[in-house]
Amino acid sequence: MKRIPSLIALLFALAYLSANAYANSHDFFKGKAVRIVVGNSVGGAQDDWARFIALYLARHIPGNPPVVVQNMAGAGTIIAANYIYNIAPT
Repeated sequence: MKRIPSLIALLFALAYLSANAYANSHDFFKGKAVRIVVGNSVGGAQDDWARFIALYLARHIPGNPPVVVQNMAGAGTIIAANYIYNIAPT
């Protein structure tokens, strides 16, 4: 009998926390752009997939930020990996 009230309280707490996180995410992405870095040249399979995903990704991120695909070809995608690790803003 004690489990039912505690289960209901847990459900309300989860609903409150998820609503709060959803409201904060709208403010986080407001005025920002999402960049997808592709380590291959334009026209390749990875570039095609990145551009395909970019078309629909903005619809599913709160605040609908623009999604930009950036190609960094060279050195077997190591240039793109080094950019993401060392230089890219977080």
